[in-house]
Amino acid sequence: MSNTTTTDLTFIIARTSEILLRMDSYMIIILYIIGSIGAILNIITFRQKQIRTNPCVTYFLSSSIIDLNIMHAFILMEIVTRYNPSLSTRIYSTRIWCKFGKYILLLLPCLSSSYITFATIDRYFASSLNQTLRKYSNVKVSRIIVCAIFMIWLLFGLHIPIAYDYSPEKNECIVQTHSATIFNIIDGFFFSLFNGVIVPFLLSLFGLLIFLNIRISRRRVHNQAENIIHQTSVVVSRQNTHMITMLLVQVSLTVLLNAPLMIIYLFGFFSKLSHNSLSFLLYIIFSYVARWFYYMNYCKTFYLNTLTSEFFRHSLRTQCINFIHHHQISIISRPIFPINTNTR
Repeated sequence: MSNTTTTDLTFIIARTSEILLRMDSYMIIILYIIGSIGAILNIITFRQKQIRTNPCVTYFLSSSIIDLNIMHAFILMEIVTRYNPSLSTRIYSTRIWCKFGKYILLLLPCLSSSYITFATIDRYFASSLNQTLRKYSNVKVSRIIVCAIFMIWLLFGLHIPIAYDYSPEKNECIVQTHSATIFNIIDGFFFSLFNGVIVPFLLSLFGLLIFLNIRISRRRVHNQAENIIHQTSVVVSRQNTHMITMLLVQVSLTVLLNAPLMIIYLFGFFSKLSHNSLSFLLYIIFSYVARWFYYMNYCKTFYLNTLTSEFFRHSLRTQCINFIHHHQISIISRPIFPINTNTR
């Protein structure tokens, strides 16, 4: 009886793995298309002059550029691996990919997480009632922070091109020094800890502080008499309100979408995989779902912005109208037939 049950579970595991693999083949293509289009439209929208004066836009624009690169470095490479194994083998079995490919795979997610974290901190400063804190929310500071974050992560990951190399004997990219455990902790445990615990904690903390600042601010507004100065401040802060709304929705979903994969990774890091068939089946299912959620995290931004912010929709609409108008003028200005300027 137990042998029959074990055989049935083995068949179910094999069948489930086959179905999930097939679903994954379609899912990564869908995510790549949706994510790439969304990131490009985000970049186009956030490059408008009238909204670039908002410091939060600097973080959003930087994050969108990183997300577009993640689409190529992560999901596109997954598609290549799935549909052209020979090409992926040639790519992955090179020293260049071993050193710089792994470097990029560490660098990009950490940059994306850092930018959205500092966007949240910036909105906390912007929504603060403390005038000194509000001064830190400006374009100059945001640009300095974006460059500083990029340089910090660039330097932090330098151990990968130095210590890692491709081993033809083992047919994999491995650490070539005697301190392999330290590098595994940095590249595995710290990566998961930062993206799965530290960043969600900071996002949740500052998201809550922003919410409290808004409540206190609204309470004060209701208690004050409306005057001309006050009306002006409301108009100026309307853009900030839209940015805060967009950010808080992003923060909530970022925490939810990032958590499953990091839990799966940390679970595998700290405990051995159970030999129980049912536990193994659940682990396979949750691993695929967690990976899809993780990729969705880098595809979601444009669509959330469009759904949650009228200001973003208006900016996107304006950019599209300007683009169409510009190209209509260029087409109209061209002569349909060449004009012969030579006179006899």
